[in-house]
Amino acid sequence: MLSSASHHAMLFAFITKEIVEEFHELGENAIENGVIKYGYQRGQRMALRTKADGNELNVMNYLVYGEWEALPGQMDLRFPEFNPEVKMQNYKCPWHTEWSKRGLIKYGKLYCKHVDSALAKGYKSDMNLCLKSTRVEDSECCDFLFKGQSIEDKDQELFKELKRKIGNKAKMPWEYHVGHLYKTLREVALEELGPKCEEAFKRALDLYEKEYGQKSKNLVIEYQDIDYNVMPPYEGINE
Repeated sequence: MLSSASHHAMLFAFITKEIVEEFHELGENAIENGVIKYGYQRGQRMALRTKADGNELNVMNYLVYGEWEALPGQMDLRFPEFNPEVKMQNYKCPWHTEWSKRGLIKYGKLYCKHVDSALAKGYKSDMNLCLKSTRVEDSECCDFLFKGQSIEDKDQELFKELKRKIGNKAKMPWEYHVGHLYKTLREVALEELGPKCEEAFKRALDLYEKEYGQKSKNLVIEYQDIDYNVMPPYEGINE
């Protein structure tokens, strides 16, 4: 496999390690701002698909129009409550799995701290996705609360039907997500740290190639020229 959620996790860790070790606090700030921009762009694309289908921007459709899917067995995502507010808990994910195996949790924290709240804000500016605890901070699960957002009991069948109808239509391949991550982190780092950060990105890509091979590295480079602010071709939920 040339690209997956595990590839995404490790590219982030390689980049963050190189940037933070060279630029310290300034590097951490640049990575965090890159994660926020990355999450916001993903949320915006989800919103564009939702609106293209004539649907409302709300928590139900936020959960329907997600752009990625992990491999079987990589995730353990649960929803203990939908009402009066949606609670979401994740007990397993490939990001934590990969980082913990390699002792890279301290770098992964910079991703988990911001990505989900930025995703929600990109989807709908007043959507407040509160991160109450995370596994990278040694909690049992990543504990999320969509503040003020609910899915009523009467809407549960509609929720299931929407998920069934959309299937994988809104999902993007992992090489798209990995390329998006690389491009956005690099753009923000160049803005904040200047061209001297290019060597850190080169070292990170070399580590990535050593881990996953030249073809996987080439995919990262190939996908860095896409405009990630626009919605990719989308057939629509009703097609």
